[in-house]
Parts: sequence; C-alpha cells; structure tokens
Amino acid sequence: MTVQSMTGYGKADAVGAGFTVTVELKTVNNRFLEFQIRASKSILHLEPKLKTELGKHISRGSVTCHVQYESDGPGGGGLALNESVFKAYSAVIRDAQARLGTPTVLDIADLLKIPDMVTSSEAAESTDVAVERILPVFERACRELVSMRENEGRVLAADMEGRIRAFFPGLEKVKSLVPVRQQEYVAKMKARVQELIGDTVLSQDRMVTEIGIMAERLDVTEEIVRLEAHLHHFLETMASHKSPGKRLGFLLQEMLREVNTLGTKSQFSDMQHLCVAWKEELEIVREQIQNIE
Repeated sequence: MTVQSMTGYGKADAVGAGFTVTVELKTVNNRFLEFQIRASKSILHLEPKLKTELGKHISRGSVTCHVQYESDGPGGGGLALNESVFKAYSAVIRDAQARLGTPTVLDIADLLKIPDMVTSSEAAESTDVAVERILPVFERACRELVSMRENEGRVLAADMEGRIRAFFPGLEKVKSLVPVRQQEYVAKMKARVQELIGDTVLSQDRMVTEIGIMAERLDVTEEIVRLEAHLHHFLETMASHKSPGKRLGFLLQEMLREVNTLGTKSQFSDMQHLCVAWKEELEIVREQIQNIE
C-alpha cells in the first residue's frame, strides 16, 4: 500500500450554466482528522456532507477547505427577498398597529434592513442543487490532495525504509561482539576481584560463578532479539498497513527503548557507539513518522 504524508494540497474548479465552483484543500499534521470549512454562510450547511466525503479519502490530518461558490440562482438575479420572513415581520407589525392603535405606515425600506430579509440568490437554491454542483468538484480536489500526499509519502517511506534496513548489518556486528564483550568483561572482573582480595584465598569456581552471575545481568541477547523483531514489524507495517503512522510511532518507541537498554547494559565501547548512531537515526525517523498518515 502507498504511504500518505499528512501534508498536501488539492484544488479543483468547475464552470457551469449560471454558476462557478472552486475548492481548495490544504492539510497539515494532526493525530486525528479535523476539518474546517471557509465558505459563504449560504453553503456552510454542507460541511458535514463534505467531511464525510473527505473521510473516504484520508483518515488523519488537519484540513482547511476553501469553497468559492457563485450562482445566478433560480431567479437569475444576484439578490432575493426572503418572502416568508418578510410576511412574518409584516404580520407582526400590522397586528401591533391594530392592537395599539398606532397609525404608523409600514416602511418596507426598514424591513429590508432586518438580517436575513434579503439573501443572495445562491441561498435560495435548494441543498440538493448546491450539493450537485459542489460535491463533484470537492471530490476532484480530494483526489488531487491524495495524489500529492501519496507522492510525498513515497519519498518519506523510501527514506525511512533505507534507514531501518541499515540497522541489520549493525545488528549482525553487535551479535558478533557479544561473545567478545563477555570474555573481556569476565577477564576484567577477575583481575579486579583479584586486586581487591589480594592474598586472600578465593575458590576459582566461586569466583567464576559470581562473575558469571554479574555478566548474565548485563546480557543483551533479549534486547537484540526484540529490536530485530521490531525492525521487521516496522517494515511489514509500512508495506501492508493503509494508515501506518500511529503503529509506526508505537514501534519506534519500542525500538528506542531496546537501543537505550542495549547501550546501557553493554558497557562495551564498540556497541555503545553503534547504539548512539542508532538513536540518531531513530530520531530522524521519528520526525518523519509525525508526518505520516
């Protein structure tokens, strides 16, 4: 499967009989899918439907959507009178005049100043008409957005895969160093113990046993096995998971934990130097994962 970056841009537009539509989508990193629409008040009611459509294409990211929609409307004019609101206000005023005995003349100019009394013609259009015109354009913008995210995702995935695969030769080197490190550690401990006890008689078997126990506490075999398993799982997740970002982040934490433990327990300079280099590589991978869906 193609890994997607969470950074992307998509744009689409359409010109039809009496209307124009332009949709722009911009995405940045986010743990979840967040959607914000910027459009005229008359089409803000489409936000839930657009977010549902967006969810068919991406699962994570903070998305800003700009929709520009211009329409001649059903009457062909730029403005339209909200007749139901006009009649309701007129009825209230006439009723008040009758009950209060006020001979004030109904001023239409004042009524037209009431909010929502006059609307753009696009607001007079049905929701079905707006959806029919805007949704296809939005879908094309989504596809362009996904295409850009996939292109960037392929670059990130290739770089991460190269860095992760570079761990395996180092792991083989560590495996070869473990017996050497154990032998050196035992020899140093025997010399140190002998130095401390001086002429005191100490059973050779007892000395070897005690040093062996200490050396076993510093054994790194389990860390090596777990790290190797995490590395394979990381590569498998990248290749097969549709939205691997969260899982890769978890695996990265586990790999860092094993590398830290390996470096602490090894007490061997050659192995510690490798662990330092691995941590640097994993920090780079961590930054890249933050941009992976």
